[in-house]
Amino acid sequence: VKAELAIYTQNAEVEAQKRLSEISEKTIDRITSLKEDLLQRFNEPAIQIALNETFKSYIASGDEELGENLIDLLIERLNTEERTTDQALIDEARSIVPKLSSETVAFLTILVFSRLIFPYNRSQYDAFIVKLAPFAGKLKNVTSLDIAYLKQVGCGTGISAFSTTESLESSLLSNYDLFFRKDISLNTFNEIVQKYPQLIGTTQLDNLGYIISLFGIAQQNMYFNVTNTKRITEAYHQAGKNFLLPIFEELKANAAPFSKEDVCTYHIRKDARWKYAFDILRKKEVTSFVLNPVGVYIGIRQLTRICEMPIPMSIFY
Repeated sequence: VKAELAIYTQNAEVEAQKRLSEISEKTIDRITSLKEDLLQRFNEPAIQIALNETFKSYIASGDEELGENLIDLLIERLNTEERTTDQALIDEARSIVPKLSSETVAFLTILVFSRLIFPYNRSQYDAFIVKLAPFAGKLKNVTSLDIAYLKQVGCGTGISAFSTTESLESSLLSNYDLFFRKDISLNTFNEIVQKYPQLIGTTQLDNLGYIISLFGIAQQNMYFNVTNTKRITEAYHQAGKNFLLPIFEELKANAAPFSKEDVCTYHIRKDARWKYAFDILRKKEVTSFVLNPVGVYIGIRQLTRICEMPIPMSIFY
């Protein structure tokens, strides 16, 4: 047994060196494009500790996805001032992420997605949910123990007897109340437009443009191509076009809202794996789950990589 243990130790050392080489090369590739002032931060003991912790966590697991997440967090750490809440949050995330399974990270990602409104048109939204589908698919294997463990490590809180969170379909209906509506026929659209003189005539083309820009066209139908009512009312107010709101409201009234089942079907038709996201976000232990700041942050980091746009924590706090 002693001889076998010695061989195992040697094998582990070889594997550890291999993993160290992998994570070192990936880290160097990512940081070479950073500005000089950020590279200079590697002179700081706190950053060297963060770097060593990144390497140690990857060496222990060898998980490629974890390695990418840890490098992301390290770069975020470089961009953050010392002794700030942001710095403390990143350091907490760096300590928690190696303890999480791929499934629990996916759960946090989809849960954060359900709280956000992305400024997309319909085709951009469709492309985004296809990119998110692999995360939705991982929720198939999320259990009650996973949810309890996320609470234990500080990603969330909640008492199972109290539901504080909407189901995914309810959240999407609320956040994207224009996307998730039935089409309007071109005939209906034209009939409504003809009722309003402020849209008729060559001198009113600018006003008509504000209405037409809200829609996309598919065959003989029109569909809302903007996210929600709030976005439109704010845009019209800023542009001094509040007098167009009654027209918008009448068009909206003629586009029947989706049912919850319609919303589920819409996503599942894009990718069948979305079924698992809708299923788990209806469970009692999930509707009572309240994200903590570090849970939000971990989810945001995943979404940022997918949508390639910054998502500030200030949206939540």
